[in-house]
Amino acid sequence: MTSMEGVSQLAANENEDSKLKLSEKFALVIGNAPNTIHYQIIQVYLLFFYTDFMKINPAFIAGLFLVVRIVDAVAAPFFGAMMDKITTPWGKYTPWFIILGVPFGIFGWLTFTVPDLSSTGKLVYAVVTYTIYSIFSSIITIPGNAAIPTVTKRVDERISIGQLSFLFILVGAVIVQVGTVPIYKALGGGNDAKGFSLFMAVAAVITIVVAIFQWMKVKERYVVETKNEEKKPSVKQMIGATFTNKAAVIVYVFLFGNALSAGIRAGVQIHFYKYFFGNESLMAIMGIVSLIPTLIGVAFSQPIIKRFGLKTTVLAGVFVNLVTCPIMLFIPANQTGLIIHIVITVITCVVGGFGSPAQGAMMPAAIDYTEWKTGLKLNGFMSSFNGFVQTLATALSGAIAAGALSLIGYVPGIEQSSSTLFGLRLIIGVLPALFGALCISVIWFDLTEEKQVQIARDLEARRKEANVDDPILWIEEMHDKKVTI
Repeated sequence: MTSMEGVSQLAANENEDSKLKLSEKFALVIGNAPNTIHYQIIQVYLLFFYTDFMKINPAFIAGLFLVVRIVDAVAAPFFGAMMDKITTPWGKYTPWFIILGVPFGIFGWLTFTVPDLSSTGKLVYAVVTYTIYSIFSSIITIPGNAAIPTVTKRVDERISIGQLSFLFILVGAVIVQVGTVPIYKALGGGNDAKGFSLFMAVAAVITIVVAIFQWMKVKERYVVETKNEEKKPSVKQMIGATFTNKAAVIVYVFLFGNALSAGIRAGVQIHFYKYFFGNESLMAIMGIVSLIPTLIGVAFSQPIIKRFGLKTTVLAGVFVNLVTCPIMLFIPANQTGLIIHIVITVITCVVGGFGSPAQGAMMPAAIDYTEWKTGLKLNGFMSSFNGFVQTLATALSGAIAAGALSLIGYVPGIEQSSSTLFGLRLIIGVLPALFGALCISVIWFDLTEEKQVQIARDLEARRKEANVDDPILWIEEMHDKKVTI
C-alpha cells in the first residue's frame, strides 16, 4: 500500500469528530515563528542592510523591491496550482515543508551576507539572492495553509489552530523587534555585517529544523487522489472553481483590505510619532501596547467565537477599527492625545484579537466548499491567493503611503507645518478606514458553522465511497451536478 492510499484509508476509517493532539496542532503552526522572523527582517532591515552594509544605491533597491514583489505576486498562484497537481510517495502537502523550508533558510542567510565582490558583483549577487529569497518568502506559507483542511474538518479545532498560529507569529515578531539589533551586534563583535550574517545563519538552521519537524509530525487524514493524471484539473478549471466560490472571493477581499489598511498605517507610523507627538521612540512602546491586548483577545477568542459565531466576531473587529480610525483627526498633540491614542489602540487590538483565529478558519471553510461543490481539491491553489493579495497589498500600501506623504508636503528632518501634521492624521486615520471598509465584505460570508459541519460530513461520505470506487468517477459526476446548500 502506498503512503497516499494509507492516508485515504485512514480518512475512511478515522472518526471525523476526533480531536487533534496538541503536538500536531503545534507542528502545523510552529513554522509561523521562523516565517515571521524572515518576513519582518525583510520588511524592517533589508533596506538598511543593502544601503549601509552593501553600499547599494537606494534608487536601485527601490526598483529591485518593486519588480521582485510583482514577480512574487504572480508566482504564488502558479506554485499553488502545481502543488495541487503533484503527489509524492510521502504525502501531498507535507513534503513541501522541507522542499521549501531548506532553500528558504539558506537564501535568507545568503541575502544577509556581504560577498567579497566588486560593486557590480554585489549588485548581481543582491538581485539573485533577494529574488530567490523573496519568491520563497511569498510561497512558504502555502503548504501550511493547504494542509489544514487535510488535517481536520472541525471548526473548533481550526479556531484552536488559529490561536496557536498567532502565538508563534507573536514569538517571531518579538524576536525581530526586540532582539535583532543586540543579537547581531553581539555576534559580530564590532563587525555588524558579519553579525547580521551569523544571525541569519542561526535563523536558517532553526527554519530547516522546524521544516523537518513539521514534515514528520503533520498527518494528512482527508486526502483523495485521482489515479489518472490526465484528469487533473487545468489552471483554467482551478481559476473558475475558485472565483465562482463566493466565500473564497470574500476572504480574498477581506485579506486585501486588511493588509492594505494596516500597510498604509504602518508606513507612516514613525513619521506620525516623530513629528506629531515629537517622540519616535513611541514606535517600540506602541508595538508592545498593540501586541499585549491582541494576545489577550486571541487567548479569550474561542468562547467569544463560540458564543457569537465566526462572522460576527470578525465583523466586530472590522467595525471597531472603522469607527475608531477617524478619531485620530481630533486628538491633540499632547499627553492627553497620546492617552486617547493608546486607549483606542488597546480597544481595537483586543476586539481584533477576538477575531484573529476566526479569520484563519474562513479560508479552510472556503476550500472545503470548493471541493464539496465541484469535486476539485484545490488546497494549494486557493491558499496561494492569500499570498498573492497580501503581496499586492504590501506593494500598493507602500506606494500609497509614500505618495500621500508627498502630497501633504512632508519634508524629512524639519519641523512640519500645521497642514502637513493634519495630513499625517489623515493618512494614519482616514486612509486606513477607507481601504479597511473592504473588510465589510465579510457580511456576505454565508458558510455558517452548521453549513461547515454538513459539508464536512458530505465530504467524508464521498471519501469513503471513493475508497471503494475510482475517485475520478465521483469527481466527474460532481462536475455534471448542480449542488446547493
